[in-house]
Amino acid sequence: MSELNYHQEERARRVHEESIILLAHDHHAPTQDLEDLQQGKVTAKILMAFLDARAWSPDPDDYNRSTTEVYGWFSPALEMYRDIRSRIESTPELALIRNSGDVLEAKRQGKTGILLGAEGGKLVEDRIENLRVLYDVGLRHVLLTWAFNNLLSAGELDRGGRGLTEFGREVVAEMNRLGMIIDITHVSRPAMREILELSARPVLNSHTTLKSISNRLPALTDQEVRELANKGGVIALHFMTHMLTGRFTPQAEMEELLLQLDSIVKVGGIECVALGPDYFSNTEDFKRNTGQWDLTFPEGLETAAGMLNLTRGLVVHGYSDAAIKKILGGNLLRLFSETLN
Repeated sequence: MSELNYHQEERARRVHEESIILLAHDHHAPTQDLEDLQQGKVTAKILMAFLDARAWSPDPDDYNRSTTEVYGWFSPALEMYRDIRSRIESTPELALIRNSGDVLEAKRQGKTGILLGAEGGKLVEDRIENLRVLYDVGLRHVLLTWAFNNLLSAGELDRGGRGLTEFGREVVAEMNRLGMIIDITHVSRPAMREILELSARPVLNSHTTLKSISNRLPALTDQEVRELANKGGVIALHFMTHMLTGRFTPQAEMEELLLQLDSIVKVGGIECVALGPDYFSNTEDFKRNTGQWDLTFPEGLETAAGMLNLTRGLVVHGYSDAAIKKILGGNLLRLFSETLN
């Protein structure tokens, strides 16, 4: 990326300071990344505190078993969310996000907001009452499945043409009624189409890229981007090198991330784009269990602390102040206002 002149740098810093900056996909538990979030001026993030598999297990056999287990998830998830909420409420720098108004208040107070999310619907098991209990604790987002089939939906790895289950359709309706964010990342293509047809509210894809550039399985085709955008949905850009470029090494450059962002805007419009970095603890256990040994983030965006570098890139690429604010968080805030009660 080219160097900014004095006026561009001043503008980037001003817009960054003024913006509501939201991350649609993150795994770091409070307060693990608080310093990075504060340095990056992040207003709030969706925390994927739960995953549909025990990917960080020290026992690879335990991880493999967990990918097909569909029961036994609700009770430990409930306790985990209670613990996380307690940590948020006992940390003065943090704020629990339940709706768009909470985001605005966090920005006003200079706090970092946490919206409780789940990367996978196994925690609901087969009881709609479980979803209501989790909502009462503070859960406001569910990605219906993490790659593998569960009791709600077929995952992206499914080869049988399956979509939502009957219970999954009930969950979609109940999430609409309660006021929760439905996330379509990692579901099968038939399930994605069903959700777009069934949901009365806009939906989120919390971390993805354009397939035409990276050719990765979770990435979206141009047509899928248009369909999601036409329904008022939001497409949050994945930051990892392999999702941006299709390769694992070398580490992506900022220009490669901006190419993806520019392309999504060109296909779906400025109103549909958000940020979904997928920051997480890349432990040796995770690498071994998932077989992903070379996961990296673009230069300058290795952590949330580098978010100003993205704003600088958007300035260089000619985006207006209003457009930059939409990308950094305005579009996702609009989704919050239209989905969360």
